[in-house]
Amino acid sequence: METTYSVTVDDINCAFFDKVEKLGDFGRQNKETIAQLVRGFFHYWAYCHDYANSVISVRTGSIISKREKDWTRRIGNDRHLICIEDPFETSHDLGRVVDKYSIKVLREEFERAAEIMQNDPNPCIKLFEPYVPS
Repeated sequence: METTYSVTVDDINCAFFDKVEKLGDFGRQNKETIAQLVRGFFHYWAYCHDYANSVISVRTGSIISKREKDWTRRIGNDRHLICIEDPFETSHDLGRVVDKYSIKVLREEFERAAEIMQNDPNPCIKLFEPYVPS
């Protein structure tokens, strides 16, 4: 999407696409159901995302490498177990506060949800059950 609005905040250029009405046909070629898309989301985060080497970049709408960001080692309390690039302060990892316990819980929940979506013909009840530590 091209930039339709741009503003500078604290010396950071913030560019946006704000013409929502132009997105009416976005995703039109997709033929998957909502259930298939949700299942794919959980499957990706449970089994496919490379937590050890990847950074989620909302700014670019893509995955970039930890090496590119120099987020391959722990610095102070920054753990880099799940990396999410701050779209405004790009040297800031929004996921840096995630510890080993939290990432374990998060990944277990992604796996649980992926399994439910794959095998349960009526997944809504099980998906919304509260988390029970293993």
